[in-house]
Amino acid sequence: MLNDKPKNRKPLILLCVFALIAVLAVIFFLNHDFFIDSFNAMTYNPSPAMSEIRSNLNLTNDGLRIFNASHPVLSSRDEFNEACQSHDEAVSVLGCYDTNKHVFVYNVEDETLAGIRESTSAHEFLHAVWDRLSTVEKENLEPILIETYDNHLELKETIESYDEKERLDEIYVRLATQVAELPSSLESHYAKYFRNQDTIVEYYDAYIAPFNELKNQIEKLKTELDTFEREINIRSSALDERVSEFEDAVDEFNDCADTAGCFSSEYAFRTRRTELVDEQESINAENTAINILIDTYNSKVTVYNQSIARSTDLQNKINSNSNLNVVNEE
Repeated sequence: MLNDKPKNRKPLILLCVFALIAVLAVIFFLNHDFFIDSFNAMTYNPSPAMSEIRSNLNLTNDGLRIFNASHPVLSSRDEFNEACQSHDEAVSVLGCYDTNKHVFVYNVEDETLAGIRESTSAHEFLHAVWDRLSTVEKENLEPILIETYDNHLELKETIESYDEKERLDEIYVRLATQVAELPSSLESHYAKYFRNQDTIVEYYDAYIAPFNELKNQIEKLKTELDTFEREINIRSSALDERVSEFEDAVDEFNDCADTAGCFSSEYAFRTRRTELVDEQESINAENTAINILIDTYNSKVTVYNQSIARSTDLQNKINSNSNLNVVNEE
């Protein structure tokens, strides 16, 4: 006859539940950003314009998750300045990634600057990506980021102004958005988020091109103006001396002509007179040439000032703190 009672399995079940909870806790801890981002991404409802930008960036699944979790917003002037604490008229801020892990992009709609919203969105998105990288991942990336950065001097002027703690973050972002030819290790890394990183650089190149074109034009015109100014000053000074000497020579000639026997012969008189007439014609020709130089100089000054005005106009369009109206070109 069997008298054994059924064993109590509750402790075993509880142990399994605790073990499962512990495993889930570890998984959540190790993938904290993934789960939080996945939840936040589901609550994101982009505007049609931002939805188009997101599509243009051609993000991977991981990239889309982080992008959506950052809730990027195309912001008007006042909204942007408030969100990004942008209040310095001397500095053009195009976007920011705030302490709440949200991205704000200044809504620049000018067709001249096509690509600026995509470039800025990609830039701020990458700050969000960097924020999610582990300390080990950042340490592994640091040597190649620094080495690549050192080979691109055009980035130094801007990045050197950043606080040392923020500099590596900014290098990470700018290399991805502004440099097409990267070491294979960096290309592989950025490929986790962009399906084609080169197109991201193309957006930057497209919107920065008008600024660079105007900058080069202004520098070229400034060099030409300096050259013209030097030549005009040198030739004008020399001409002034010639005019002064010519006037003295004319006075001397006239005095001599009025004095009997001053000229040894009629031939000497006519020869000296011809020399003075030739000098006067030469002076007039040089004066005409200098006036042509001055007219050319003035024309270039007009173009130079127009270029400065267009450059200022473009700067105002990307400056959320600018209160200036668009400059009207003559």
